[in-house]
Amino acid sequence: MSILDGLFFGSKVPFDEVDMNCPEYYRAGDKVSECRARLIEHHPDLTQLMEEYETAQMEQNELGRFHEFSVGVRVGTQPMLEMMKEL
Repeated sequence: MSILDGLFFGSKVPFDEVDMNCPEYYRAGDKVSECRARLIEHHPDLTQLMEEYETAQMEQNELGRFHEFSVGVRVGTQPMLEMMKEL
């Protein structure tokens, strides 16, 4: 496992202990849940398709988040590398 993988997935730093105190995030999640419930209520035959869609979307989001994280780590490392150069 690379150091980026370890940092991202929490084996190097305890990211699972980070407090997600962001009311907007939870409101957005509630809205998604409400929309999903309404869709299933009106189209119960779409339940399985919705589950497959949500799984695929979660996978895509996770890959996107990892890419953004790795870019951020690389950008954050650039100043450190520059500081190590001789003046």
